[in-house]
Amino acid sequence: MSILQEVIACPVCRKPKAEVPQRCDACIDYFKNELAKIPSLMDLTPEAVLGTVEENKDNTKPLRTELFRFPIIPFLYEHIFPPIWALGLRNLGGIDTEFGLVTDFFGQNPGIVADVSCGTGIMARRLALSGKCKHIIALDYSESMLAQLQQEMKLDGISLSQITIIRADVEALPLVSNSIDAIYAGAAMHCWKDAVEGIRNIYRVLLPGGKLFATTFLKPFPSIVFRFFSLQELQDIMLAAGFKKDNVQLEARGLYATIWCIK
Repeated sequence: MSILQEVIACPVCRKPKAEVPQRCDACIDYFKNELAKIPSLMDLTPEAVLGTVEENKDNTKPLRTELFRFPIIPFLYEHIFPPIWALGLRNLGGIDTEFGLVTDFFGQNPGIVADVSCGTGIMARRLALSGKCKHIIALDYSESMLAQLQQEMKLDGISLSQITIIRADVEALPLVSNSIDAIYAGAAMHCWKDAVEGIRNIYRVLLPGGKLFATTFLKPFPSIVFRFFSLQELQDIMLAAGFKKDNVQLEARGLYATIWCIK
């Protein structure tokens, strides 16, 4: 069995392929069939696995999440936003600066890295081109973002064997507990339906000693569509997820927060 089949889990029962029962009432065999698509895109959102979307508020996503499924957004992420980010809306120097911070924190041999809420895979692709990671898993809720990621991989000469692409929900990550060496969640938390549950899922799938590098936007941006945080709120979220206070570091750069955590 490949290492991916040991790391990727059903988002419903949270078991890898080897542990899913022969006929699982929760997965209805969907999970095993999706794994057979590797290295192609898999949809491992809970609603896809269950085969239905229940019409209730618990399963609906807020606008701050659904917005990224519109086809125009990937184009903006690739061609319009990066120069704006580089001027300091994110880190001064944009994604290049952030890539340096990420690689410094993850180290020379980061093992299996997950880019959670990867968007068009701007960071995942840079990590792949660095050649330092054992493998990269790129996960996002937006089909449009993932389709753009596939196109950009072709342009960058990155093979599907370098990055596994999964449509996923951060609140139900389709990854085995204690299986991932490092996770990047860049400019993402303010888009999630439930940041506490998202970080709790990230903590669950990280190996002991595993690392999380996350960034998000801070107040006083008004929380109208997106949810913005104070540094104290971000620290509280990390601690509630399970990270120890001594293993959490936060830094504000203007209205942009950078978070380093070790499990």
